[in-house]
Amino acid sequence: MKRLLAFCMALLMLTAVLAACSDGDDQKDSAAETQKEVLLQNLLSDINTEMGISEKTVEGLKIINTTDELDRIYGIPADSIRQFGAERTSSKKDYMELLMVEANGEDAVTQIVNGLNSRLDAQRNTARSYNPEAVELLENCKISTNGNFIYLVISKDQETIEKMIEDALQ
Repeated sequence: MKRLLAFCMALLMLTAVLAACSDGDDQKDSAAETQKEVLLQNLLSDINTEMGISEKTVEGLKIINTTDELDRIYGIPADSIRQFGAERTSSKKDYMELLMVEANGEDAVTQIVNGLNSRLDAQRNTARSYNPEAVELLENCKISTNGNFIYLVISKDQETIEKMIEDALQ
């Protein structure tokens, strides 16, 4: 009788352990499924096509291609991101920036958002003294996140571009 009771207890404990492991795996799989795979370089290209943005239509447009440029301009180290898509102008007339980054995790998201907020504050202060046309764009600008994705849009078409990004990340 004692052996049967011990065997039943052991079986019950084993079932509980296996059920707990199974629940954790299901949660990890579910979280992985909710993180959508979006290629940010392709999304940047799609936005440019849809919005008619090119080097011919936007003065001083520069697509940012390397992580060195990303680090130099935005202070985002290469080891904190999985991928990015970014472009900006050097023109006062067609002032625009579009940055989309997929961070390597929650800590990287926080670090990147804090750095971008500091940069955005500095840009606002600088624009007040030399580029009044950009002040309104910068005042309306915000840094947005969706999971590990972070994006910053400074453009006269900000709402439209943000909606395109949000739709792609859904």
